[in-house]
Amino acid sequence: MKIPTAQELRRALARHRLVEVPALPGRRNHIRTGVLVPLIFEPGPVALLTLRSAGLSEHAGEICFPGGRPEPDDQDLQQTALREAREELGITGAEVLGRLSAIPLYTSDYRLVPFVAAIPPQALRPARGEVAAVLRLELAEVLARPAIEAIAYELHGHRGLSPVFEVDGRRMYGATAHSFFELLQVVAPLFGRDGPPPLRATGLTWADLGLPE
Repeated sequence: MKIPTAQELRRALARHRLVEVPALPGRRNHIRTGVLVPLIFEPGPVALLTLRSAGLSEHAGEICFPGGRPEPDDQDLQQTALREAREELGITGAEVLGRLSAIPLYTSDYRLVPFVAAIPPQALRPARGEVAAVLRLELAEVLARPAIEAIAYELHGHRGLSPVFEVDGRRMYGATAHSFFELLQVVAPLFGRDGPPPLRATGLTWADLGLPE
């Protein structure tokens, strides 16, 4: 299997068409957050994710990319994403390669604006009280899976599948999973593949994840 470089991914992201996904039913999804999708190339890309601490007031116990709301000193959402990654994981030296689509959250009025970045190997410093664990997800391993588990949904008269990824025995779902699946769509041709594995509904429901139907 061909192993893509960071610069090849940069060029692929530059060609990628971004989408502003509409707000979800009953939500405004007007609060834009800067999110970093950190990739370590070892030499193939490995994504770093955080398991949010159980005691947090919002999105507790969920798997996310580091990110958050902008602060007054942030020049833009990219700077917000870099700052949050530094505060949550101690990440330094990140090289932003490009952007992914803006994705609304189902459980709040937030909207993810993800920035993909290559980061050098480094010792991480997870923020106490905010990050319960740092998780790693190798893109080549996910692309080699026969299928990706998904939850069937209907929205605005459209039927679709919402991806769910197993990461170290836990499930990543929602906006973070959609962003990661979009990254797989961008990177798959760089691995010599036509696209990511197919989404496959397995009977999993939102209630199984502790979310309202």
